[in-house]
Amino acid sequence: MVSIKDVRRSNSRLTEKPSGMVAVFVGATSGIGLSTLKQFAKYSNAPKVYVVGRSKQSATPLLHELEVLNPKGTFIFVETEISLIKNVDAVCEEIKTNEQKLDLVFVSPGFLSVEGRKETSEGIDMYSSLSYYARLRIVHNLIPLLSTSLNPRVVSILAGGNENVIDINDLELRKNYSLVKAANTAATQMTLAFEELAKSYPMISFCHVYPGLVATDIITKFMGTFKGIWALPAMLARWTLIPVLHRLATTVDEAGERGLFVATSAKYPPAKPKDPQEVGVALPDGVEVAKSSVVKDGMGNGVYRLSKDSEGVENEADSILAGYRLDQVDTRIWEQTLEVWKAALEKCES
Repeated sequence: MVSIKDVRRSNSRLTEKPSGMVAVFVGATSGIGLSTLKQFAKYSNAPKVYVVGRSKQSATPLLHELEVLNPKGTFIFVETEISLIKNVDAVCEEIKTNEQKLDLVFVSPGFLSVEGRKETSEGIDMYSSLSYYARLRIVHNLIPLLSTSLNPRVVSILAGGNENVIDINDLELRKNYSLVKAANTAATQMTLAFEELAKSYPMISFCHVYPGLVATDIITKFMGTFKGIWALPAMLARWTLIPVLHRLATTVDEAGERGLFVATSAKYPPAKPKDPQEVGVALPDGVEVAKSSVVKDGMGNGVYRLSKDSEGVENEADSILAGYRLDQVDTRIWEQTLEVWKAALEKCES
């Protein structure tokens, strides 16, 4: 376990790194993403940050707060509905037009609902898009800029270490949808897709994080999606169960501190760093490099499945992932992802 004391010690050293880090934060107008963004603004040395979200007007107070936290920083809000692949492409083109390099992509958009499969106008399940398809599209599109950074990193806040058995014949969950199946599928796809990308881009670190129970408002919003006879029990739970859960949960502030640690620490090096001396903020005494999702001949693949304590995960999901790699399910997932992206763009053009 990485103690919160070591996390804070590492984060405070970020001020010593060279100025001018460029980062993209998606899903950072609330929850863990927002908390991490504030920590990044607080400790980075004159950063340039693109904040992608739905409403620039609503984000105006946030942008002011970021400017107060770091007067030397540049904070740009990009307004869009990020669940749509066409919008992802437009945002990424805007960033690629304006930047020569990118150091960090931090993605954490998402929501929970009991309303079942709800498709975007491009035909993708909304939950699956925000948790996987749109997220991965952002990363994929921005790899050219990440590849020019001395220490590029991707962080996805979702469910690293919680991968599970999935229906490889129904990856889009069109036949038998449930929120649990959607969550398992997104988590497993994300890890295996990161591993595919890491094969071609070993100079980039890919971190898939499960933050555990965090005292955000996502569960409160989730309870609000219950209808009919379930609406009253859900309302009662909002007033009774959720306050208890929040007392047991990690605070949003600590989750943000750990988010920044994962985004910047040398604990998570890429498989083949451009400069072994520049893989992040130096480790505090006693903190060791994390274990990659795949280690072969003593070398990690630069993909990290991380638990709420910021350590690499070793659990029963390892055997599931190993079987999928052996059966080339990772390749199948990647090919299917490309097909979903293509179909989405063709639908919006028709």
